[in-house]
Amino acid sequence: MLRSMTGFGSAEVSSEFGYFLIEIQSINSRFCDIVVKLPGAFSMFEIRLRKLIEKTLVRGRISFFLKWTKPDDFQLPRINKVLATAYSDRLKLLKKELKLTGEIDIQTLARLDGVMYTEDIRIQWKKVWADLEKGINRALNGVNLMRMTEGALLQKSIIKYINSINKSMKKIENRQPIVLRKSREKLIKSIKETLKKSNIGNLETIDKEKLLPRLPIYANCTDIAEEITRIRSHIHQFSSLVNSSKITGRNLDFIVQELNREINTLGSKANDVIIGREVITVKNKLEKIKEQIQNVL
Repeated sequence: MLRSMTGFGSAEVSSEFGYFLIEIQSINSRFCDIVVKLPGAFSMFEIRLRKLIEKTLVRGRISFFLKWTKPDDFQLPRINKVLATAYSDRLKLLKKELKLTGEIDIQTLARLDGVMYTEDIRIQWKKVWADLEKGINRALNGVNLMRMTEGALLQKSIIKYINSINKSMKKIENRQPIVLRKSREKLIKSIKETLKKSNIGNLETIDKEKLLPRLPIYANCTDIAEEITRIRSHIHQFSSLVNSSKITGRNLDFIVQELNREINTLGSKANDVIIGREVITVKNKLEKIKEQIQNVL
């Protein structure tokens, strides 16, 4: 079954360290291009994240997004007792020296710079990665599921085009003997006229079976049997790959190039209107297939 390179997957993870939203998008690309967007605190995970994505998705332009929402108790209030004591001692000294009135209360100390502050809870990164990895794998599975769904549609479409090409090739094969016979008759007529004008003799006295294969115009410009055989072979290989569970996109692309080359050669050699019509049909279907397989993994 073919797999597309287009897909999307997401997952949500809730843990004691917050809420995580994971999104992975994939589109077609010749290579594995990965774009990772992480909160700054999670940059340590980027290398292992890239390896996990590449191993699972193999190819495509892949965008990974991680959104982190901290828990309400992520930042805890802290008191700098040393600093508070220092402020208190100096304020008392200042009060005595300047003979001031009033009391130094907790509200006064709490408002002074550095006495009250917040501190993030200590994150257990090993546990965070274990939670994230499960979510990432769920999102990757979502991408692959969409890839397989779209791949099945691509496969159905490509098989339809291949069946159309097979029909055209059958018509070309049926037409080939007629083209050869007409070409043979035309060639014999031309030779007769040439011999007559040159007073060389009568064609009936010449061994035609030995003569005809030696004439390049006959052997090279009319016989399309080799092209038909190669095209049939390429179509067979292509069909096998389309129905394979392996990653086949690049191989399919190569075979389509070869099919285009062979059908062009066949069309120019046959020099026949009916075959030419079928050649155009085959080339149109190959172009449609080429568009489709650009998105095949």
